[in-house]
Amino acid sequence: MLTIKLPQIFRVHQVPRIFWEDGIVSGYRHPKSSALDCVLSSFQMTNETVNIWTHFLPTWYFVWRFLVLSSSLDFCQEPYHWPLLIYLLLVCLYPFASSCAHTFSSMSVRARHICYFCDYGALSLYSLGCAFAYGAYAMPDHWVSGVLHDYFVPAAAFNSFVCTGLSCYSCFPELERPRLSKVLRTAAFVYPFLYDNIPLFYRLLFCFWSNCAWNEAVAGYCYHLLFALLTGFLFASHLPERLAPGRFDYIGHSHQLFHICAVLGTHFQLEAVLCDVCSRRAWLRGHLPAPGLPGTFGTAGLALLGNAAIIGAFTAALPRAP
Repeated sequence: MLTIKLPQIFRVHQVPRIFWEDGIVSGYRHPKSSALDCVLSSFQMTNETVNIWTHFLPTWYFVWRFLVLSSSLDFCQEPYHWPLLIYLLLVCLYPFASSCAHTFSSMSVRARHICYFCDYGALSLYSLGCAFAYGAYAMPDHWVSGVLHDYFVPAAAFNSFVCTGLSCYSCFPELERPRLSKVLRTAAFVYPFLYDNIPLFYRLLFCFWSNCAWNEAVAGYCYHLLFALLTGFLFASHLPERLAPGRFDYIGHSHQLFHICAVLGTHFQLEAVLCDVCSRRAWLRGHLPAPGLPGTFGTAGLALLGNAAIIGAFTAALPRAP
């Protein structure tokens, strides 16, 4: 009878320091696990198991939403929906990349860095996908065709390069200067988030000041921003495990909560964007030219290649890292 032996679990001082997590005492996998061990570990309780599943399962939820929308929207022949298509593809990409990173990051120190480089790149591209969606469907009425609107997506593509480069670089001083590493990584994702959401901040503030109609899109964006703030707080604070080290090793630590809040925020963002896609279609098509291939798929393709090149450059630099 075939039996499968599950990988051994270790405590914090039994693994190299690069694998340590604040407030997490036990549940670590072997730092030189095989790919099979990494996959098997996702079916036993480690400090990464919930991290893996809280992004793997939502990946398939977003894929399902994409397939359902594909049956009712013409993504091939209708240019109006091209920014939405790019956004949906990147929404499916980032939780899948994160799940893979958490699954295979214990194969070696080098593999850990490469996994998270790819994770950071996927998040950077997701931020670009948000800019595509907001620029096409969520821009305030009197900003449409203005200077900010014209350069909104190209600037977001540049921001994705900055985000990936800064977040990948933050891995290098992780041991010697952990505070600097954390600050760089946090800034790498806060900056594009603030930029992408400029149209939302304006719309929501204008709505509160002028008592505009409270529709589903506005409500969805409010929930999205609320969960985004919770996501940032959990990422930066390492609560609750920092207050009680060892108590939240397997369930309830900040990275698991961070994943859940990120997915919920994306869900509300998606629903709000879809509401704008439908409710503002006639007005937007009367005030904007149809999106073209260079400005949509061309920009997205260049951003993908550029981010891949940045990841490749930092990967090549790993053997020289201390």
